[in-house]
Amino acid sequence: MAEFSLIWQTIFLVSGQSFNQFILTLGLIILAVVFGLTAFIFIRIFLNWLQAKLDKSHLFRRSYTKNNGHLTANFSQPEKVFLEPRFVESDGNLTATIFGGKSDISIDFEPEIICENSASVAYLYKPIALWHGRLILPLNEQRQPYGTVFFEVINAPKKYKNFIGKTAFLKWSTNREVQFFVHAVSQDINFTEETKKSQKSGNIHPERLNGWRNVGPLETLAGSRLENSVTVMLRRPVIAINYSSSDRQELTIDREPVQIIGRLCALVSILQRKEPDSDQFIVRHFNKTSQQFDGDAEIIRIPQVQPDKNGVARFTNHLIQQSPLNPDGWYIYGERDENSIFVVQAIEPRKIAQLTPDETHLGLKKSLAYLNSKNWENTPAQKGQARRVLLTPNDATENASISPWQEGDIGIVIHSFGGIGGKKGDQPPLGIVTGHFAFGIAKVVRDRFTSELRFDIEYKQVYAHNPDGIVAGSSKWQSYMGDLQRGWLGDRPVCDIICKLDCVCCDYDFDGITLSPLTELNQQLDIMMARYRSGDGTGASLVTPATSCVQDSSQAIYATIKKITSEIESNPQIQDWLKTHPTDPQTQRFHQLVALGESLEKVLMPLGIVRPDWRKNSRLAGIDSELKKTFFVGIANLIKAAISYRTMLPRRTQDEIAKVLLKQGAFLWIIRTNQVGGFDPDIEPIAPTGL
Repeated sequence: MAEFSLIWQTIFLVSGQSFNQFILTLGLIILAVVFGLTAFIFIRIFLNWLQAKLDKSHLFRRSYTKNNGHLTANFSQPEKVFLEPRFVESDGNLTATIFGGKSDISIDFEPEIICENSASVAYLYKPIALWHGRLILPLNEQRQPYGTVFFEVINAPKKYKNFIGKTAFLKWSTNREVQFFVHAVSQDINFTEETKKSQKSGNIHPERLNGWRNVGPLETLAGSRLENSVTVMLRRPVIAINYSSSDRQELTIDREPVQIIGRLCALVSILQRKEPDSDQFIVRHFNKTSQQFDGDAEIIRIPQVQPDKNGVARFTNHLIQQSPLNPDGWYIYGERDENSIFVVQAIEPRKIAQLTPDETHLGLKKSLAYLNSKNWENTPAQKGQARRVLLTPNDATENASISPWQEGDIGIVIHSFGGIGGKKGDQPPLGIVTGHFAFGIAKVVRDRFTSELRFDIEYKQVYAHNPDGIVAGSSKWQSYMGDLQRGWLGDRPVCDIICKLDCVCCDYDFDGITLSPLTELNQQLDIMMARYRSGDGTGASLVTPATSCVQDSSQAIYATIKKITSEIESNPQIQDWLKTHPTDPQTQRFHQLVALGESLEKVLMPLGIVRPDWRKNSRLAGIDSELKKTFFVGIANLIKAAISYRTMLPRRTQDEIAKVLLKQGAFLWIIRTNQVGGFDPDIEPIAPTGL
């Protein structure tokens, strides 16, 4: 018992000591918290005082700058720059302004920008084309033979300046090949029920041509929209006749016109928005002598176009002056308004047309790997960016950063675009972003403003009827991509692969017998595009999962291959020439062309079966037929699509054709843009599905 009492006393003593320690520790913690809170309060008061001083100083500088005429978007809306960090990486002044750098002091002393009036800078603008005008569809009772249309002349060569401002007759040449094309695509147009349904859903069809007989390709081009708004350039040669006695002008052509937009063009860099809520911008023109953007300054308008039904504008001018592409400049296309201010209708980044690559991948293995996994990699993060990539099957490393293009070179363009994601983006079915596919021609030309070499790209758009009024046909880059109202530059990611392969892009001459694969491809695509405009008489060319424009563009390649092969096999003179010149460079090119054709056939017909519509060239996949829609017709369409399954998705087709060309020795030039121009925080670029 005594032992138990001793143990209890010991425990009580120890617990008493522990309690005293606990009270002491708790007191120290309370003192530390009180001290910490007190210190925090004093520090916060000091920081608030310092922030207020800085804000006053910054406000003073802003007021001072504004009073001195230096209007900049950086000061008027500083909070918006955080929407897209990539847009401000190269803007040192903006970054310094945000973080309180020293650049504010230097900005106060920048000289005032003096903007010239329109008359003094008129010499800096150049006409877009020699022969340029607006197509006007005649009334039914005004129609002329062979599908002649009216042409309001906007610009003409010096020799024919008297044509400008007048309305001439635009007619086809009587050349036999030209007339064969005209008659091959001329159709009676009568809208089907499917066409009328499509109209009700919002698509634009050639309403003014409904019920007309024997409608020619110029008439379908002029009548594709509900109003006469298609502006084009005429390819040379143009035969111009001026009947002075009757004040009648006639223009005769042998190729379809090319769609363009605007009247004049200039090369500028955008300095700043004139006023916070204005669509007027201060720009500086390119100086050909200094090769810099230190020429005259001018005020122009870059209108904010109306958004579509999803609230997405094709192009926005918001923060365009902070675009990473702005330092390299923009080609602006448009005309002057009633106040003589130049109004931009289309815009083209200078960088994407230049011939210096941002990346170069040497060797077939690395080039194929880039196509497979790098070309569309991490597309959303590339918003606002553009890059040029050179792929070459050769392993040579000399001058890898130098462009292989020379003036006058011609390449085939393989075009595709992706989708629109983000808050206002599309909702693709099953998550499949189909996009679009087209061919085109790129020519290396001497730039009129800089004297440097650049690409001049012309698309061959086999394009279905749509709600935007995009018209199937030949279109310059600035019309199809850069149009502020209808172009895809600002709201979609785009990939243009330009292929240079001599066996395709060069003509053949077998002792006077000439063959031109490029010319033949152009003719086949011209036929496809004209048929799409009329819907083969139905007034509608439409896209479904089983039928698409990518398949009809691919059909044009197939027709080109088969026609050239047939001409060679049936011509003894060509066969004899090849046998007697086995080592001639032209013979080597020809054998390469044959091998290319066989490889492309495997891509277009992976199962080895020729689609019946391709063999006969009688029907196009995207054009509605008058056949009754039944279950069996639907199954037949799916079977035809399965036979050419590699041509169902645009990205897959682009990749497959590009790989075939690369393996045949071609080098590829890739131009990738990702919602380039101004900045819309509610959308992001989405790569097309490749499967």
